[in-house]
This record gives sequence, structure tokens and C-alpha cells, in this order.
Amino acid sequence: MVNKVTPDTMLSASRLPGIMGISRYQTPNDELEYSIRALKGEERRDIGNEAMAWGNLMEPLILEDAARRLELTDMVTDHPTARYHDSLPLCCSLDGTADGRGQVISTDPAAGVYVIGQDSITLDGVGVLEAKLTAMPPDDVPPLWRGPIQLQAQMDIVQAKWGAVCTLYRGTELRVFVFAPHQATVKKIAEVATDFQRRLDEWKTTGLVDYYPPAEGEQWPDLRGPYPITPAAAVLDDSCIERAEKILAKRKEIKQLQTDLDTEEEKLKKILGKAEMGIAGQYQIICSTRHYQAQPAKMVAAKEAYTIRQSTITIKPVKA
Repeated sequence: MVNKVTPDTMLSASRLPGIMGISRYQTPNDELEYSIRALKGEERRDIGNEAMAWGNLMEPLILEDAARRLELTDMVTDHPTARYHDSLPLCCSLDGTADGRGQVISTDPAAGVYVIGQDSITLDGVGVLEAKLTAMPPDDVPPLWRGPIQLQAQMDIVQAKWGAVCTLYRGTELRVFVFAPHQATVKKIAEVATDFQRRLDEWKTTGLVDYYPPAEGEQWPDLRGPYPITPAAAVLDDSCIERAEKILAKRKEIKQLQTDLDTEEEKLKKILGKAEMGIAGQYQIICSTRHYQAQPAKMVAAKEAYTIRQSTITIKPVKA
């Protein structure tokens, strides 16, 4: 286990989910701006949190147990330098590597081993091991953003014939997902890496940012960072008048509906009084309580245990 060793000024394997639009945390434009800030020499922003810290602490244990389950040898968990693709603007860091001894393995749920995309796989030579820690419930196939895309890039960079995403779920269940190189994914990674570098090179040459088209719900790129925008008002056609009026009308409807909903819920809460649940014909009307455990002091002051009434009422059919 080592600290981050890949340069921020280029694309790395762990950032691919963000660039490909499948990350839960980063958009393609977030990643683009991240590298541009690095190229400007700006200090790296601290994105660490307690979950990431525990992931780093647990990484050696996760890899050791994964190696035991796969009966691997010659495991190395100290990879202090970045690895670079021989033909693409792409790099990676490695959590671990180990020799698969030419074994042929198949999915074995009892052992927590899952071969993904095929019935069996030959662990030919040294493979890549990627450790993950999550509070989510166990998967039979891990989501692409939690390891598989990153692993495909790592395997391509070091020319490994197999790799494994080793995920510890909720601190109690380890699952080892074994992959072979997937050529369609590797090809897509190459396209993404080349395009990302093109955008960085364009910024270096012109000082202008060629932003990615915004994803649904993402703010428009020309509202982000040093992107050239014109102060002149755009002239819109008459169809935009109707659209604007519809938006305003819908917002007014939503506001009124929310007011009506809040009013009816408050009436039911008053009728329930101190009761958590009542029966009204075919409905259970529930206004339950939520319990909070005491918390030790961390970054904020310690909190005592307490209970509050939930702010919304649950209404569901009564079971026959």
C-alpha cells in the first residue's frame, strides 16, 4: 500500500469511471478540470474521508485473504511508482500483484470467488489485484465504477492476462471477482484516454477548455471555470416563450401540491397524537420514530443518543 503515485496531469486508471460518465462521484468535466488545475501547478485538493482511510488500512488484509482464496504465490503489495502505458496517455498505480500458477478456476460462491464473463479462467502468470472496501450489500457482479474498468486498464498497462477486484462488503464479507482482459472495454479505454489527452493538449495550446457535453442534471460547462462566455444576450425563438411559461406554471403547481401535502400530513399527525400507528379502513397510517445512537467525538463534538419523530407519514395498504 502506498500513497497516490500517479500524476494528476494525465489520465489514470482510477479516474476512468469519471471520464466515461459512470462514476457516482465525478463527472467527465470534473476530471478534466482536475488535470487542468494540476497543469497550472495548483495544489491538489484534499478529497480524503474516513471511508477512504479505512480502505487504505484494510487494503493489505483484503489482498492477503484474496490471495489465500485463489491460492496465489509471490504476492507483492508494495508498488511505489506509477506504471505507464507503452502507447497511450494512460497510467495506473497497483494495489497488488501475484502469480496465479497457471490454475484454472471457476466461480465458487462458498469461497467468495466469482469468475466474471466466462465459465472459467486460467490464472496465467502474474495478475493484478485491486482492493475495494464498501458499505454496500454484496454484489454477484461488481458495478463498473467500483473496480472493473480500472482493472481492465491496469491489466492492459502491465500486460497481465488476468486480474481480480477484491471487495470487502460492510466489513464482513469478501468477494473476489476475477476477470480476463475484455477487448471491447480495452478499446473503449484507449479512445477515452486519447480524447482526454487531446483536450488537455488543446488547453495547453490555446488556453481554452474543450468541455465534455454535460450529462443530465450537470450544470452547463460554460458556467464552470475559465470558459469563454459572451455577455451578450442570446436571441431565442418564440418556442422558448411557451417553454418558459410551462416551466413557471409547473413550478407553481409543484409548490401548491407540496403545500397541500404538508397540510394533510400535519392534520394526520395531530390526529395520531403520541401514537406511532393508526388504522383507517384499509390503510395503516404510520408516523414512526427514528433512533440515533450516541456518537464519539470525531471532527465534531460528541453527541448523545436521541430520538425524533420522522417528518413524513407512511401510508400503505393493510395486509389482509
